[in-house]
Amino acid sequence: MSNFKGMLVKNVIGSSRFVKPNGYASWLDYWKAITGKNPHFCSASGCLKTDLVGAHVQKAYSIDQRWYIVPLCSSCNQRTDTFEVNEILVPVPSNL
Repeated sequence: MSNFKGMLVKNVIGSSRFVKPNGYASWLDYWKAITGKNPHFCSASGCLKTDLVGAHVQKAYSIDQRWYIVPLCSSCNQRTDTFEVNEILVPVPSNL
């Protein structure tokens, strides 16, 4: 797990086809278990919405092409631009 607060990210298009890891109720549940945190608001800078999902993102402008999970609201999970998140990025397990 890495702390990438203030990181610029972009949503991964088409990631909803990937099932959550075994033993977790959702991707958000997975993020909570790994970080030990319970988010109340969207991680996107300036967004205070509370309808959270565990969103698949990639770091923007980076050679790192791995996928990460971060809590976003349903609206921010549909964004197609690059935006800043203020929460920990949890790597998607490589065994999926």
